[in-house]
Formats: sequence, structure tokens, C-alpha cells
Amino acid sequence: MEKYKPVMSFDEDAAEVYDDGAQRGDEMATVAFLEQLARGGPTLELAIGTGRIALPLTARGIRVDGIDFSSAMVAKLRAKPGGAQIAVTMGDFAVVAVPGTYRLIYVVFNTLFNLLTQDEQVRCFENVADHLTDDGSFVVEAFVPAFLHRLRNDQYVDAEAIRVDEVRLDVLRHDMATQMIEESHVSLSPQECA
Repeated sequence: MEKYKPVMSFDEDAAEVYDDGAQRGDEMATVAFLEQLARGGPTLELAIGTGRIALPLTARGIRVDGIDFSSAMVAKLRAKPGGAQIAVTMGDFAVVAVPGTYRLIYVVFNTLFNLLTQDEQVRCFENVADHLTDDGSFVVEAFVPAFLHRLRNDQYVDAEAIRVDEVRLDVLRHDMATQMIEESHVSLSPQECA
């Protein structure tokens, strides 16, 4: 994808507002599901970000380590109660090595799609296999692209939020030949338009 740079996509500005848009209402059900799979063992979250899932999981007594490449997102995690106690390895979760093994490794919220090629995704699965216990589980949360039926000329625009002082849009273009999606989240407000 031209000009896509994950580090820039998860910079200070994105980290500042990430928790506002990341809460979907199913976090506690997700945490309960992951707790069952962990069976009291250590877990590893790929792209741990601001700790949306890791923090409530640690509050249930599960040790969670993380991997992330965004220092801004990890800074938000560290600023939250309990965030400083979570071990985070900085780097690309597809390839960065972590010490030890885990009973559960998980990647949530469509984050696997930040790996833009099949080769990167395969490297991620290999990395997970190297760090998963023999009786462990790897959980991938990923959406089924329901937007395909809404495309017109292989693209769409969706209003994510409409407020008096801000409009947030999700704009997307799909390349059927490469099976790639180019997506941006656009925020329009009087401050940003001035």
C-alpha cells in the first residue's frame, strides 16, 4: 500500500484518541474468553497498544506480556493503572523475538491486517509457533469483510461519527486483483479546518 507507514499510523495523535474509538462493548466477553484459554498460564498480546484487552486480563490474575512498535501507544498503556507492570517488547510483532513461551498468544481488533503481505502474516504465525507452549492457543480476531457489498467503484465512504463539532469518516478503496484494502480514518472539525 503506497505511503502506508504503520509507525506513522499509530503516532502520538492516534494514541491520544485511540481509546475513544477502540471500545466496542465486547471487551469483557473477550477478556473472559481469553482468560479461559490461558488457564492461568502466561499470555502474549501482539500489538498490545494502549492495553484495551491486556489490562483487564491482568486484573484477573493472568500475566500478560506484549509486543508493539508504537512508543506512543505503549506510553498510553504505561500511563494507566497497572500498565507499568506489563512487560512490552518493542518491535514488529511478525518477527520480534520474546523470551520464553506462552500458553496463549493473541492478536485482536483486526490487527493482523496491519501485516500487509501474506509473507508477513506467515512470518507472524512462525514467530507465534516458536513461542507457544505445546498445549497453547493462538487467537486471531479478524473481521469478515462485510463492506464488499457496499462498494461502488471499488470504494466507499462511511460516517463513523457525526457531532456538532466533528465528523469522522472511514474511507476505503479495495483492489480486487491484489486483495488489498487502502483505508483511512478522516476527522473533520473546525480546529482541523482552520
